[in-house]
Amino acid sequence: MNPETAVPARRYHKGNVVEDLKFAALRILDTERVEDLSVRRLAREVGVTPANFYNHFEGLDGLLMALGIDAYHERALLLAHIKRTSKTKAEAFRRLALSYLELALAKPQLFRIMYGLLPDAQRDPNFRDASDESMAEIVEIVYGERLHDPSNLDATRERCKVAYGLVALGVGMARNIVEGVVPFPAERQADMRRFVESVVQSFIDGELSRLAAS
Repeated sequence: MNPETAVPARRYHKGNVVEDLKFAALRILDTERVEDLSVRRLAREVGVTPANFYNHFEGLDGLLMALGIDAYHERALLLAHIKRTSKTKAEAFRRLALSYLELALAKPQLFRIMYGLLPDAQRDPNFRDASDESMAEIVEIVYGERLHDPSNLDATRERCKVAYGLVALGVGMARNIVEGVVPFPAERQADMRRFVESVVQSFIDGELSRLAAS
């Protein structure tokens, strides 16, 4: 076991085991992959039995879902900060796209959990509400209004296309960079960031429209 990911064993106390399990999982995911997690390992590191784990989560996916929900709540706060502190919309768009790369570089396994690892995540109402909270902030960054309506997603998708496009652009670039599809040496993170900002800026500058018209 990697000593850097170990969590000291604790006596079980009702009320903190959920947070202990999430903390242990996050510690492991700082240096290992989701596939390295198991119920038995997490229970052992926290100092509870696997049966105690199942008292709180239906399974490992339930724990991962809880990590994703927490991460989406934190992300909503970050997006609100970007909205509040950006001097122009163009700056906000660049920072929004860059925030996906920052997450993927700092917490690649958490990025996976939030963006596609759990195929049925959106069926969970808490996960869906948390991701909607984040999306609502993105929509407001783009349009300056609270146009995101979780009760009518067809209408939201129709009137918020640019916001959805920015999400796809940010997530896609982050994933392609960290997975090496768009290759950068690992030590060139500053170049990765400049690349993401320049791609977003090319859309802001209308390069796609000019190419379509040529």
